[in-house]
Amino acid sequence: MHCMKSLVINLPVRKISYEIEFSETFKELNTRLKEQIGKRKFLIVSDQNVDKFTSFLNTFDKKNILILPPGEKTKHWPYVEKILDKCFEEKLDRSAVLVAIGGGVIGDITGFAASIYKRGIPVIQIPTSLLAMVDASIGGKTGIDCQYGKNLIGTFHQPEKIYACEEFLKSLPLSEIKSGLGEMIKHGILGSPKHFTDLEKIANPNPTAKRIFPLVRDSMNIKSQVVEQDEREGGARMQLNLGHTFGHAIELLHDFKFSHGIAVAIGTVMAAQYALEHGICNEETVDRIENIFNKFEMDITCDLSEEQIWQAMANDKKVKEGRIRLVLPEKIGKVRVHTV
Repeated sequence: MHCMKSLVINLPVRKISYEIEFSETFKELNTRLKEQIGKRKFLIVSDQNVDKFTSFLNTFDKKNILILPPGEKTKHWPYVEKILDKCFEEKLDRSAVLVAIGGGVIGDITGFAASIYKRGIPVIQIPTSLLAMVDASIGGKTGIDCQYGKNLIGTFHQPEKIYACEEFLKSLPLSEIKSGLGEMIKHGILGSPKHFTDLEKIANPNPTAKRIFPLVRDSMNIKSQVVEQDEREGGARMQLNLGHTFGHAIELLHDFKFSHGIAVAIGTVMAAQYALEHGICNEETVDRIENIFNKFEMDITCDLSEEQIWQAMANDKKVKEGRIRLVLPEKIGKVRVHTV
């Protein structure tokens, strides 16, 4: 058994750091997690999908587990209250810890509950989807949705530790794998030509967990480095929005029927085409970006008009003084922020 070495995220402004640890099996993860929790009281928050498709939760006492319904609809106040109520019922004190085991929704809502329970207790993030591993679990953004939009209520609350386990990927449907690959490809475009090339090498319609997992570490590392430079989205972190401004508009107009990663993939291709039209990148860059999505057989066709998309983008939370800020690729490994 080889354990891939861990990654450390250092946040210089607040002088804190935390570790991302990688494991191959649930058994290994279980041992590490129990060591990390130690003698503290804890509550695991998860969802019905994790409960149904993996065996990981079976090794914990039921009274320490809260299972929520899966999906974006859970990211609302009533479920935050459910988590807080359970914390009070179990008499968790300020030294207790919440453990989020699930995709981005569970990570976001559990992190948020941990940040406001008794003014903040630690949270451990255990992302179970590829998308959550390479994206949502890193950086301490927590939040819920409200009638005015997605993620508009939330806090920055960095996790005490993150665990990425290969065995979770084996339970994911192919559509979920492809959603995560959308973000991994984005990381290559914004920060690492090598990561992009490594992904090109494994690009095929049916990528396996075994081939993908070694690249998960690189992808998490790219995101971590950006977060280290800019914990609260003052500047550098903006580049992580590559494909997101277009992508969020597509998600919104399709009423979130597209998976986030696929919306980002479509948005990234649109950003590349826009960059080409405005002389910011060359044709070869656009071709490579389109080709990699095609090789993974990710559907990047979009039936929306340009006008509809621009209209929806005008309402994005990244709009500043009425101007849309797009992150556009200059070449593989380098992006720039372009104000429209």
